[in-house]
Amino acid sequence: MPGYAPNKISSAQVKSNLLNIAQTSIYMVKVQPPSDVVSFLSGQGYSYSSRGNDLELMCSSATLPGNALVTHEVTNDYAGVSEKMAYRRMYDSSLDLTFYVDRNYGAIDFFDGWIDYITNMSSKSRMKSPYTTYRMSYPTTYKTNIFLTKFEKDAVGSYLHYTFVDAFPQNVTSIPVSYEGSNLLQCSVSMSYIRYVREKQTISTNTTTTSQQQQTLNFQTPTSSAVQAQFAAQLGANIGIGANDLFGTTSNIS
Repeated sequence: MPGYAPNKISSAQVKSNLLNIAQTSIYMVKVQPPSDVVSFLSGQGYSYSSRGNDLELMCSSATLPGNALVTHEVTNDYAGVSEKMAYRRMYDSSLDLTFYVDRNYGAIDFFDGWIDYITNMSSKSRMKSPYTTYRMSYPTTYKTNIFLTKFEKDAVGSYLHYTFVDAFPQNVTSIPVSYEGSNLLQCSVSMSYIRYVREKQTISTNTTTTSQQQQTLNFQTPTSSAVQAQFAAQLGANIGIGANDLFGTTSNIS
């Protein structure tokens, strides 16, 4: 059977398909630690209930996860033919997130505090001793599901909702500081997880958004103009489209 013959493509088809591309700058994350970690952070001076939404708004970059199939090579089942058979699905080992650090150093407090809970380092004075020891917390008390949603700026149509199962911060990278030209301070974190689940959902312009969909799409939206003004002041006048798209309405963005 011959291959497909060439066919004409109209300009309307080109505009409909090639000019309707998903953008990288419009997404939301939800990192909600387990209740034991929330209580520990509260004792360390970090209130997740009042600062958690600000933290998620500050997520400046994330990575949609990947996966791969592990294969076994089969040779000579057919003369001169080598085949590969899949026998296992492998997920990425971590989710990399980068956060802007506010003037209260919330992202550093949050993730370092989470790791402090995992390693039972509640006493700062005790940890200054060179002879101190620590005992790790039980995994079920520090692992939790975290979420990433990829959508488009009108928040209508299809969107991807990722659930990362049993996640926790495995690595907080070092943050360089310098007397050279000032830049925005950012904190990068690698979240370990066992697998992810991707769900594709749709919001129609003709249907009422359900409470679950509304919660999914709005968990990172600032709740007051004061929060918006604070975020804008921290980022400066030239805010990228990704930051603007999280300011509740996107109708004025071309």
